[in-house]
Amino acid sequence: MTARRIVCWADAGPAFGLGHVSRTLAIAEACAARGAACRFVLPADPTARAWLAAAGMPEPILLGEQDPALVRVLEAAADADAVVVDVQRPLAAAEVRALGACAPVLLVDDTGPGAAEAALVLAPFGAPPAGGAGARWLVGPAHVPLRRAFETRPAPARASRGGEPLVLVSLGATDPGGLTVPVVETLGALRAAGTRLDACVLANPASAVWRALPALLGRLDLLPAVAAEPERMPAWLAAADLAVVAMGVTVYEAMACGVPAIVVCRTSGDVEHARALEATGAIVSLGPHWTPPRLAAAVEALAGDPVRRVAMGAVGRTLVDGRGADRVAARLLGIGGEVEVRDAGGRIAV
Repeated sequence: MTARRIVCWADAGPAFGLGHVSRTLAIAEACAARGAACRFVLPADPTARAWLAAAGMPEPILLGEQDPALVRVLEAAADADAVVVDVQRPLAAAEVRALGACAPVLLVDDTGPGAAEAALVLAPFGAPPAGGAGARWLVGPAHVPLRRAFETRPAPARASRGGEPLVLVSLGATDPGGLTVPVVETLGALRAAGTRLDACVLANPASAVWRALPALLGRLDLLPAVAAEPERMPAWLAAADLAVVAMGVTVYEAMACGVPAIVVCRTSGDVEHARALEATGAIVSLGPHWTPPRLAAAVEALAGDPVRRVAMGAVGRTLVDGRGADRVAARLLGIGGEVEVRDAGGRIAV
C-alpha cells in the first residue's frame, strides 16, 4: 500500500513560540509510526528546523516573511492525503474549504469559523457544537498530542525524596512574553528569604533571554541554565518537584509526568485552557495578570506541601496519559478507512 502523505502547516518563531511545532510534530511522529510520510510547511525558524531534523522528518518547505502561506500550503497539499493545520490565527471557512478540496483537514486548537469545514477539529479542552458535527471534534485531555517520549512516562515528581524542592522553569522556547527573568528573580528572592528550593531553568540558546541567564542565576545562587531539548524533557520533569510554566504544551507534559504546575498565561485562550485544567485540581493558574507576590505565594505553598504536590500530580497523570497523539493519528489516518487504527504495541488507539 502506498504511504499516506500528510502535510503539516505550523507556525514557528519568536512571535509564535514553538508550541505549534511541538504539537504538530507529535501528531506527525504518530502518523509516521503508522507508515505515513509527513512534510512540514513553516517559517524558517532554526530551532524548529532542528527539532524536525532530530525527529527524522524531511527538510520542510520554508515560508518567507512575505510568502502567501496559504498558497504555499495548497501547493504542497495538491497530492496529499491529509493536511494538519496548527497556526496561531483562526482560519476562515473559505481557507479550510480550499485546503479541504485537496485533502481532509485536521485543525489543531482552532475552533473559529473554519472549524465547520474541517474533517476533524482537535480541541482537547474545547466544547464541540451541538448535533452530529460533534463527532468530528476530538475533545478531552485524552487527545492532547505529546511527543513519543511521553508514551513511557517517568515516575511521578520526587515529592518525598528529601532535599530542597526543585522547581522546573520553562516559559516557552522563545519566551515571547518575556516571563523568564521576572519569574527567576521571584524564585531567587524566595530562596534568599529562607524558602527551601532550587530551580532548573530551561531556555533556548537561540533566544535573547539565554544570554542574560548566566549572570542572573549566578547572582541568585540558582543552578545554571539548561538548553531546552524536547527529547530530554521527560527526564527533567522526572527530577522536578513542581514547575512554573507558560500555558502551552509544557503544561500537559508536566501533567503526563505527574509534576504539579503553576501556570502563567499570555492570551485569553490560555486563560480558558488554564481555567479548565485548574478546575480538575491538576494545576494552579495565575492567569495573565500575575505578580511576583502571587507567584511567590503559590511556589511557597506548593514547595512546602508534598502531600498536595503528590495529589495534583496524580490528577495530571490520570488526565494526560501520553497517548493523545496516537489517538489523533488513528482518527486522521482512519478517515479513508485505509489504515488499521492500532498503535505500535498492537493496542487499538481510541
